[in-house]
Amino acid sequence: MRDYFLRLAIASFALGVGGGCLDDERTTSPAPRDVVTTAAPCVYFKDLAPFLPESLEGFTVGATAGSTGKYGEVSVSEAERTYTRSEGREVKVRIVDTTMGLKLGQAIREAAQKARGRAASDPTAPIQWKEAVGFVRYDADEAVAEANLLVGDRFVVAVTSRGFPSTVEVRRVARGIDLAGLARLQ
Repeated sequence: MRDYFLRLAIASFALGVGGGCLDDERTTSPAPRDVVTTAAPCVYFKDLAPFLPESLEGFTVGATAGSTGKYGEVSVSEAERTYTRSEGREVKVRIVDTTMGLKLGQAIREAAQKARGRAASDPTAPIQWKEAVGFVRYDADEAVAEANLLVGDRFVVAVTSRGFPSTVEVRRVARGIDLAGLARLQ
């Protein structure tokens, strides 16, 4: 999952840095009308961490990690928690705020739009909730599912499961996150 965001961020950076969290700077970038284009100060990772689920039924809470930093022109703040269960099953939830937010958000919206015609029963049907839009992928060979959500036109929430036979678990976990509260975070 981290590799996915890194690849997407590098590709986006090559096209130019968008809005999102900036260190006391304000900027606007071309974006769809429904995407916020004014940057806000970076949300510190300790402010993101309370939106990670405290626990998941049937899982042991594992490591919680976070960081806030600036890497050249790109600022990133992220909080992540891992949950484990028997039989090698695990779930990770990561919340990201970044100057790449507009570009990541645009990519998430486009992926969800491409999948829009899929039936609700399709495990890779997009997520179209009041609080979030996103796409879901499943790799049966690796038994890895990913849900990537854009919340509040700013935050990226990534839920990844390993060792489950479908996307049901990532959808359940994503639905249990306080996405409305996260969207209100400034």
